Parts: sequence; structure tokens; C-alpha cells
Amino acid sequence: MRNRRFLLPILCLTGLLASGQSARRTAPKEAAGDRKLISIRVTGSQRYQPEQIIAASGLRVGDIASEDDFKKATRELGESGFFSNISFSYAYSSAGTKLELQVADNDKLVPVRFENFVWFTDDELTSELRRQIPLFKQDIPAEGSYPQRMSEVLQALLEEKHLPGRVDYMRQGLPGGEMITGIAYRVMDIDIRIRAFDFPGAAPEDVSMLKTPMRRYIGADYDRDNLATVARMDLLPVYLQRGYLKAAFSPSQARLEEPPSEGEIQVDAILPVTPGKIYSTSDVKWKGNTAIPTSQLQSLIHLPAGQPANAVRLQADLDAAKASYGEQGYLLARIKPEPTFDDEKATVSYVLNVTEGDQFKMGDLEILGVDSQTKDKLVEAWELQEGQPYKASYAKKFLEKSYKTLPTGSRWKGKIDESPDERDKTVDVTIRFTVE
Repeated sequence: MRNRRFLLPILCLTGLLASGQSARRTAPKEAAGDRKLISIRVTGSQRYQPEQIIAASGLRVGDIASEDDFKKATRELGESGFFSNISFSYAYSSAGTKLELQVADNDKLVPVRFENFVWFTDDELTSELRRQIPLFKQDIPAEGSYPQRMSEVLQALLEEKHLPGRVDYMRQGLPGGEMITGIAYRVMDIDIRIRAFDFPGAAPEDVSMLKTPMRRYIGADYDRDNLATVARMDLLPVYLQRGYLKAAFSPSQARLEEPPSEGEIQVDAILPVTPGKIYSTSDVKWKGNTAIPTSQLQSLIHLPAGQPANAVRLQADLDAAKASYGEQGYLLARIKPEPTFDDEKATVSYVLNVTEGDQFKMGDLEILGVDSQTKDKLVEAWELQEGQPYKASYAKKFLEKSYKTLPTGSRWKGKIDESPDERDKTVDVTIRFTVE
């Protein structure tokens, strides 16, 4: 029996295999030739069963296969992006060839989202994708061949059902594009409009409160990503302000209009909600504050003990507390609430953790866009002196008053540029006036 082993390195960022010339050979030079593949063994993966990887490789026990077939299979597995490293080795005899695939899972997979496939449930789409793409579970590589391959499978599904539209996908990520967080698939070139909203799980008395902010979205395009944002910004506060601190909305679903309107697609957008319990406030404590006394900060908080904890009001109160720090020059102050829940008693206690940061002082003032006489008047009216603690709201208030000083007969517009200096802990202010 003769043995051969090949190591095919994969570039981690792109998931592409290195060229065949970089494969490291550790076996005799003669080729195996075309022989029956009598076994395939897979090692190294914690995510997939061996049969899933074998199915994705395109190799089958019983087929006639050669070394070139093994190279092609490992190259395609590498180009999929599901693996960060792949190698193979084989042993052959008169009975046939035994192949071993050694793989390492790529741990940088991202979730897939289906935005407006209103004719199917997520389970139906996932089932079809798994049937045709053995390595697909819920996540896929952001790079490699699989995002496009999945798009083709979804497009074929639309065509099979004689449904309109063109499937496209978009990589979604954090601001700046440094990290991809998911891949969203959409049906393009088609209008799917929202006809009405439904909120399974909501109490009857809550439905009207939920429908009120959603009126402006009637007739809008159905898009699950947008609806998730709407649920977080417009619907969740309906519960948070009444103490339902663990309320949650599930991803939206769509119910097709029956019978369908001619020439357009309308759906009822279904937003399931789980309200949970109403939590009452048991205690509020401050931690980390030194520049502002606890009594002063506490006077800004409106969470009466024994009453439902209004999380919306709490955030507004914390914003007010942060503004108080800004008025004393602590421009980078942060306040993070840390809730502790007692589910048995349905109570919540808060620790409000303060990170004050450094105090900033007033630096240089520059006023541009006006004549020297007007500039002198404005500089004289500026009361915040160099070296004094900087007040975060002062420049805006000054600008509002300054228009009375500007020459009449023109429509003036002022722009404030505040430039904090982290090294000197000062803030230089430039106010530029222009005539509209």
C-alpha cells in the first residue's frame, strides 16, 4: 500500500486556496492513477458531521477518483469559506483508494437574514437551502463562494414557484465597515407594501397603543430589518415606560393578502411580542461620582420605590444627569445603569455607574465671517473665560443670542465648531457666520 499526503493552505480572509504549486508533498512521486474510492475519513471539524463535508466535497465512495479529483474537492471546500485550513492524504492498493480529509472550521461565520420573502417561512427557506447546500446551518462565511451560491438557490426557488422578483444580497456591518455582522437577502424589483399590523402576544388594551405609532408605516415597503428597528425605537418604549423591562419583539412575519390585489403585493406585518412581567423599583444607588454629589444626581431620577420602573423616563433622567456633568466641563462623562432583577418579587434595583472622565477648560475663541467691529462686540459678550470649566451648552445658547448683534438686512446662519484637546484638556471654539 502506498501513501500520499497533501497540505492545501487557505487564506484566512478570503477563504481561497493557495495555488496548487504551494502544496507540500510528503509521498512518492508516482501518481495514484484512477482507482475506486473505497473510503473517505474526515477529521478536525467540530461544526459538521463527516457526511456533510463529504457531500459538499462532491466525492462519493465507490466512484473512480484520482489525485486531481482530491485536489479539486479540497479546493472547492476551501473556496466555500467554511474552513480555515484543509489538507488531504490517501493510501491506495489493488483494492482501491482510502482518502482522509483534515479540516479546520472557520470561526468567523455570520448569520443569514431573509428580509422580504413573504411567500415562505424562515423554516421553509432554511430547509431548502440545507437540502441544496450541505454545509449551511444558520451562518455562512462573509467571503467565499457561498453567499452567491445561496442567492442562486433562492432565485431558483422563486422561479420554481413562478414568483416575481430578483434575489440580491448585501453584507451588513458595523459603522466604518470593519466588521461584517450578517448577510441580508432580499427580493428586488418588486413592491411589497404593508397593509396592516398585527401584534400576537399583546393584551387587547395594548394593541391600540402599539398601532398608533405604526400608522405612518401603512403603505411602506415590507422589510424585516427596517421593522426590527421600528419595533425597537417605536414599539418597545410602549412597554418599557410601564415597567415591562424584559419585553421583546420577535422578528416580523408576513401574511399575504387574500385574495391578492391585482398588480401589487400587500401583506399584514406580524410583530409577535412577549411582554413579560411588570417590574417595580426597589432601590437606586450611585457609584463612581465625585464631582457632583449623590443628592444632586438623585434629585434628577424619577423612579419611585414600589412603582413600575419606567425605563424610558430613566434614560431621559440619565441624559439630564450627563448634561449636568457637561455643564461642569466633564464632556466625556458616562452613566451606565446596571439593573438587578428579582423575578420572584418582580422588582428591579439599579446601580448607576458613573465614569466622569477629565474636566475640560475653555480654550481659544475664534469668530469668523463678520466685520471687525461686530467681531469685537461678540468677543466681549462671550462670558466663558479661558481656563474656566467649559460648559457644554454655552456655545449654543450664545449663538442664539448673537443674532441680535449681527448687522441687519441679511439672513445670517451660524455654525459652531467645538474642538476638544485630549492632551491639554481644553476646548477651542470657532463660530463661523455666513449669509444665506
